[in-house]
Amino acid sequence: PARMVSDMVVSSSSIRMLIAETGDVSRAARLLGRHYSIAGRVVRGDGRGRKLGFPTANLELETAGKVIPASGVYAVTAACEGEDGWYSGMMNIGARPTFGVGEVRMEVHVLDFDGDLYDRRMDLRFVERLRNEQKFASAADLAAQLSEDKARCREVLNHLQ
Repeated sequence: PARMVSDMVVSSSSIRMLIAETGDVSRAARLLGRHYSIAGRVVRGDGRGRKLGFPTANLELETAGKVIPASGVYAVTAACEGEDGWYSGMMNIGARPTFGVGEVRMEVHVLDFDGDLYDRRMDLRFVERLRNEQKFASAADLAAQLSEDKARCREVLNHLQ
């Protein structure tokens, strides 16, 4: 018989729907029995995050066809080649509408890390979706929201330890 977790049948299609359509990575984790994860190489971006005080590592997936979570902001944990352990992170997936850019990107701000991650492999585990991606009136408004998101990330991820 089908395995049930809470009110959902555990199936690859239900897990894909939770991740790709709703971004409900915490519910998907309950069905998977682990956090959903992706891996890729850190590539150069536009440098906007750094100018806002939130430098990001732009991720280029290493596996074609991997399910990408729905656009939004996520609390994640990150491990990077050449570094010890897992770091807390805040990830944005989306088209960055505040800047009028249409290409979907995956970028993570690694909390409490100051170093060069370019051209290194990074593994990410999705813990919780924090909010939808949204357009802000200004870069300053975006930076203020990112500060709130960062505080929320710390709250969420502190419960893992």
